[in-house]
Amino acid sequence: MREIEPPFELTSGDLTMKVSEHRINHTAVFHIIFGDKRKPLNITIAENSDGEKFWTSTPEGRQTEAELLGKLVANYIRSKRKE
Repeated sequence: MREIEPPFELTSGDLTMKVSEHRINHTAVFHIIFGDKRKPLNITIAENSDGEKFWTSTPEGRQTEAELLGKLVANYIRSKRKE
């Protein structure tokens, strides 16, 4: 399992988000604090019954945001690996 990322910032359009990674029972959970008035969001990777992985919010209910922001988080981590 890879090391936990130190806190980092992401931007999407004019929105800046602060992201911190945590581990719960060997599962990576990302806590996102938005620069606007949205409530913070926790996202993680889950697996459906067909074995396909997807980003989801915890608790559930903000799936659209989780999928979009999960891709941003994954791209950030992948780009750091290449450095």
